[in-house]
Amino acid sequence: MRYLSGKSILLALIGFILLFLILSAARTGVADLLSRYARNEIDTWSVSAPAPKESALESLSNVLGVARFISPGNPDHLEDLARISLLYARLPQVSSAERDLQLAQGLAYIRSAIALRPVSSYSWASLLLLKREQGVYDEEFRHALARSVILGPWEPDVVPVVADVGLSAWAALPIPEQEMVRENFVRGMKRQSEAMIAIAQAHQNSCTGEQTGCSK
Repeated sequence: MRYLSGKSILLALIGFILLFLILSAARTGVADLLSRYARNEIDTWSVSAPAPKESALESLSNVLGVARFISPGNPDHLEDLARISLLYARLPQVSSAERDLQLAQGLAYIRSAIALRPVSSYSWASLLLLKREQGVYDEEFRHALARSVILGPWEPDVVPVVADVGLSAWAALPIPEQEMVRENFVRGMKRQSEAMIAIAQAHQNSCTGEQTGCSK
């Protein structure tokens, strides 16, 4: 009976480790490609006027489901799924019950993403958008506002969200949070003046009627 030498066992072990690393890298690479594709599509819908089709959102959800299966525990996938839920809830043909379900699912996704990566200002900003869509400006909302400002004071994708959502919630915010929104506007005007002016004008226009929650 032949016995493997210590050197042969060591070489076999090294080969096994290398194979495991290669397969792991390949899985991560595929998951990243799927995630990048989904995020590009979501970004396109976020800035374009036409709403995405329901079937397209379902397809992207399936893509991200595969990415999560390949690379579980990646908060990027959860962030993207939360954004899809928000887009779905905004579709004009969605019923109130389905809208509430999508927002609840989106909140579950983004809370999980925050638990995995609490230092992401983008995740906190996504939480703000979902809470605003619900019309709920509670303690969780105020905490998300503070974290967004602290973690992403100059982030170009976070500052406009804080400005927009902050004005939506203005009447419900305590004075310290209102001051956060003001300071955010000051920073935004230095680098994103056009976006800040557009946001302010949009809220001013929405308040020309007799709407509750508007503040002069």
